[in-house]
Formats: sequence, structure tokens, C-alpha cells
Amino acid sequence: MKIYFYILSILFLATTFSCNKNATNTYDDSLDDIVMGIYFGMERKDFLDHCWDLNQDGKTHHGTIGNMVMYVDSLNYDPKVVVNFFPKFEKDVIAEMPHIFYFSAWSPWNKEELKQEKLYQQVIKYFEKKYNTTLEKKEAPNGKFLHYKTLGPIMIRVYKDIDEMKVNADVRHLTYMEKEN
Repeated sequence: MKIYFYILSILFLATTFSCNKNATNTYDDSLDDIVMGIYFGMERKDFLDHCWDLNQDGKTHHGTIGNMVMYVDSLNYDPKVVVNFFPKFEKDVIAEMPHIFYFSAWSPWNKEELKQEKLYQQVIKYFEKKYNTTLEKKEAPNGKFLHYKTLGPIMIRVYKDIDEMKVNADVRHLTYMEKEN
């Protein structure tokens, strides 16, 4: 009887430990999905091939800013928004994805209707919905504010660009980031 009690105690402790360990160390792989089937850890060649396919299907185009990929999003934004993105690679895999957003119809003569603040709030809501979280407001070292969240190894930041028409965001996966010495 004593051995039976001892075995049950060990099983109970082992089960409790493994359940608690899993509860604190769980990671949702779906967070690795960045945009349009592009994901953290994707190799450079696969990314370029994937973007070529998206471009051939008319889903993306050459970006309007630098050498970026661009698409127009009318589902998540009102009015529609142009989204430019291009990853940063570490050891030839995607580790970070910078984004630049601006209203498709923005111009100097309608900047009062399409203010940066309006876009900023919509970009925050987009990332909060995508990652099912609330981004926190924080003062940056430059005295300006940004919204951010860390979800395990994923870090999301949304901030206003110096250009009044743009909002920037970057999503990083710390597992793939180079460790600074």
C-alpha cells in the first residue's frame, strides 16, 4: 500500500510539473506568419520566389518606397492604405519585417482629412487584431511615443514616421535576431 501511494505521488508531481512547464513555455507558431504567406525563418530565396509568385498573381507590386514589396489593403483600412514591406535577414532567414503605411489617396491638399494620427490608430488596431493583444503606449528615447508589445519571442512596434503621411511598424522575432556581443 505504501509503494502504491509513493507511485501515485510521483505520477501526480510529474504530471503537475509537465503541465505547468507546458503552460509557461507554450508558443503559438501562427505568430510566425507575417503577411501574405511570408513567415519568420523563411529563407531569402524562398521569400524572393514567393514574392515573385505574388507579383505574377497581381497581389503585390514593386514598392513605392525603395526596394520594397507593396500591396494595397482596403479590407483592414478605411480609406485604403498602401503597405510597403521588405524583411531584414539574419543568416539568410527572415528575422524582422519593417512596414511603411500611408493612405493611398493622401496628398498635401487633403492631409487634414487623412491625418497621420488617423492612420496610426488604424495600424495599431490592425496589429492588435492580428496578434490578439493590446499594444502598450510607451515613450521612446527621442521623446515621441510608440505602441509596442512583446509576445514571447515576437516584438511588435508601431510608430509615426517623421514624414507626416507615413506610419511605420516593425515586427521582430528575437529567436532569429543576431545576438549582440
